[in-house]
Amino acid sequence: MTRRWFFFILVLFFCIGCTSYNKNSEGLRYLGQARYNEAKASFEAALKVEPNNADTYYNLATTYHQSGKISLQSGQSADAQLQYDQALRNYQLSLTYSPNHTEAHRGLAVLYMETQNADAAFKLLIDWYNTNVTSAEPKIELARLYQEYAQICQLQNRTDIAKECLDSAVKMLQSVLVTEPSNYRALRALGYLKEQNGDLQGAIADYQHSFQSNPQQKDLENRITALLQGK
Repeated sequence: MTRRWFFFILVLFFCIGCTSYNKNSEGLRYLGQARYNEAKASFEAALKVEPNNADTYYNLATTYHQSGKISLQSGQSADAQLQYDQALRNYQLSLTYSPNHTEAHRGLAVLYMETQNADAAFKLLIDWYNTNVTSAEPKIELARLYQEYAQICQLQNRTDIAKECLDSAVKMLQSVLVTEPSNYRALRALGYLKEQNGDLQGAIADYQHSFQSNPQQKDLENRITALLQGK
């Protein structure tokens, strides 16, 4: 291969990548503006260039997910179901191309919970955890799911199950901190559980440790200040 052809192929490769990146960026801007149809079109265009891009499938799934929520709130249940079906399909495609995609696991678990399918949500995350037992991310997401399901159980006066779920959430997060004592996500999640349980000093300590590990959490800094001021 001549240097000229090599250069041409290299330029073509980068142009394709730039086109996909630009369309994704454009789609994310539309999504942030709740312009869902434009966002879908942008992500679909990105997939035509890079059909195996897990992040793009996740972005498209999120767009359908949010669009479905709007339809449901507007009383358009049939359209909401169509949007949710597309969200489900694209979350699954994201995981097909990237089996450890944290955001896609999280988004799909939320979708299952919102459509009254807690069993599927737990199966999704437990299966992920069982195939990645040394990874922190499945444990953190599973802990969050336990915590959210506990809230549902509390509203239904199923206090025993709620307590079991909260205990499981704490154990999951503590197991992360055994091997990653400065994991900011686990520390923040554990601090939240302590705050909800009335252990404010423990919550502040975990929040502060989390913030030290990742100072970009401005909202957490505000929460620490509020707790220290007794608010």
